[in-house]
Amino acid sequence: MGRFGSVLLYAFIAAVTCVMASRVQLPSLEEALWNGGERTRKSFQNRLYITGIFVILFFMAAIRFDIGNDYRQYTQTAHEANVGGYVVTEAGFNWLVRVLYWLAGGEYYELVFAVFAFVTILFFLKAFVRQSADFSQTFFLFMTFGLYFQTFNTVRYYLALAIALYSMKYVLDRDYISFAFWILAAALFHKSVLLVLPVYWICTFAWKRWHILAGLLASAACFLGKGFILKLALVLYPSYKNTVYLEGGVSWGSVLRILAVLGLYLWFVIYTGGAIREKDWYRELRFYGQLNLLAFVASTFYSFLPVVTRIAYYLGVSQLFMIPLIIKNIEDSRVRKRVTGVVFGVCVIHFLVFLLQAHRDGVGLLPYKSWLFESQRYTYK
Repeated sequence: MGRFGSVLLYAFIAAVTCVMASRVQLPSLEEALWNGGERTRKSFQNRLYITGIFVILFFMAAIRFDIGNDYRQYTQTAHEANVGGYVVTEAGFNWLVRVLYWLAGGEYYELVFAVFAFVTILFFLKAFVRQSADFSQTFFLFMTFGLYFQTFNTVRYYLALAIALYSMKYVLDRDYISFAFWILAAALFHKSVLLVLPVYWICTFAWKRWHILAGLLASAACFLGKGFILKLALVLYPSYKNTVYLEGGVSWGSVLRILAVLGLYLWFVIYTGGAIREKDWYRELRFYGQLNLLAFVASTFYSFLPVVTRIAYYLGVSQLFMIPLIIKNIEDSRVRKRVTGVVFGVCVIHFLVFLLQAHRDGVGLLPYKSWLFESQRYTYK
């Protein structure tokens, strides 16, 4: 499939699944899911649409071949992990590969990618269902931000990201044991997720102005002393020594998106006035807002760190919940429709720009290929 055809395919998948998501109407806490021993019609339809979305996204990811900037590298890493060679991947990935290869009776790396796709998409959708103020809006952002298609890259990281998003509810509910359990489980596949243990907890508290000012001053000091900070980072991630990742640089696209979301947040706080602090959902909104502020700081002051965008994504992924929460709580229906329209338009433009750039080095999502129609395989001795 050529590049143009692949763009149309991605756009078609996004459009179909977003339409399906728009039909999902999650019940309120008071609504019953069962009636006379059978699921209600609404509950059945919701499960049908969500299952359909899962199947489409999983199938698309599971049958891909050589898609993503590190697909071939993962096939080699999986081989080394299976034969006991030197790898820098975490124990969870290494043992999972060995078990899957043992069950399959050979090095069928397609099975590894399929399992990661299954679990990653499952955690994303479970998080959307149980935590989002509006499932369809959150799913729309997930697709138009390009997050789903980016799961084709760095599969270990995006599994950890999905679990981190899923764990946000636990930290907000002060269920710290469950929160720690899921983050530690995710760390078996990508240890960078350990960062969220203290960060998510800190963001549940109300920050005062002097907290923010002190944090910005400390971040500026770290930027000035970036040589020393970089050495410390390489102690944790020695595999990044002498690699292109040390070049750093600001991802202006991510920074602009974070600034836009922070702007929406500030507008909403001003628009609603002081009464917002009395709402039962304000603590959740404040949590997301503070996470996005940290995402902005990480993407700018700490842009010299290796693949800092991964750190920022753990924070900025909260936008999937933050934007629908804001829109839902705009009481004036006319204002709500205008804000929804602006968000919709910006997201569609963002998605089109993403698709047009998805062939670049470091992304490698175009053209789409599937092992169903390819005779080539990567084999190692």
